[in-house]
Amino acid sequence: MSATRLVFYNPASGSAWIGRRTRTAAERLARVPGTELHETIAGGIAAQVRSRLTPNIVRVYAIGGDGTVGEVATALVGTNTALGIIPCGTTNVLAREFGISLWTRRAVDALEASKRTVPLRTWKAGSYTALLGGGVGWDARVMYRSPQAMKRRTGRTGIALVGFREMWRYEFPALVVTGTDDSGNEITMRGTSVLLATVKRWAGGNTGIPQADPSDDFMDVVVLERRSLLHLMAFWALMMIPGGRPLKLPGVRTARMTRAVVTSEAGHEVEAHVNGEAVARTPFALEPNGIVNVIVP
Repeated sequence: MSATRLVFYNPASGSAWIGRRTRTAAERLARVPGTELHETIAGGIAAQVRSRLTPNIVRVYAIGGDGTVGEVATALVGTNTALGIIPCGTTNVLAREFGISLWTRRAVDALEASKRTVPLRTWKAGSYTALLGGGVGWDARVMYRSPQAMKRRTGRTGIALVGFREMWRYEFPALVVTGTDDSGNEITMRGTSVLLATVKRWAGGNTGIPQADPSDDFMDVVVLERRSLLHLMAFWALMMIPGGRPLKLPGVRTARMTRAVVTSEAGHEVEAHVNGEAVARTPFALEPNGIVNVIVP
């Protein structure tokens, strides 16, 4: 029997105890006839998925965190093959956005029973495909300073500790955002940290950027304008606390944009991330890319 489904799982995703959930999900999906199971290849997941795609493949499942999901989705942009997201990572933002259970077995059962898909707009950041968006400044600094081994062992707790340490070291570089807004106007914003978000739940469970929609054609750009440690701390506390509304904080400017470029006026390149992965630096550009069809409950 030729394969009609592919399952890619990341055994190194999330904290150590998540490994058992990852294997359980993979084994559960593999019970269906016509399923091929593959352990992901670090640094080459998109190419690995493309090499296995045939006209017979109707579904591809990604078991892991947002980084793994993003790599698998990159290979599916512009195809009719549906993406199934089984969350086994640190924050699992995309699963939360699409109403997919964070309980592995429930997620598998719900997606297996569903024939419904919704479009996910992807974005291009150099050679990378963004699903959640990107960031320049403090949150990217945290990603650069958070070793993968630590994230696997301690999950979000470890990242939070690194973030607290990096707040005290952050030098508030001068950043400039230029791009096209949702009315077609060219705009410029200045600040010290920038988020380019396509999802509401940027830091996990709280809908800190409520107007963001991963299915529409806009990114929600959030600029922190102040050079203030207290302001930075307040913003991220509101982003993570349930019910927090960080965009209402004074000194925070927002715009809906169809494309954007972030440059540094600090005299040096500033760290940037794509989907929470520390892979870029300024100048950092985000522009529209193709669509991926995501299976939802």
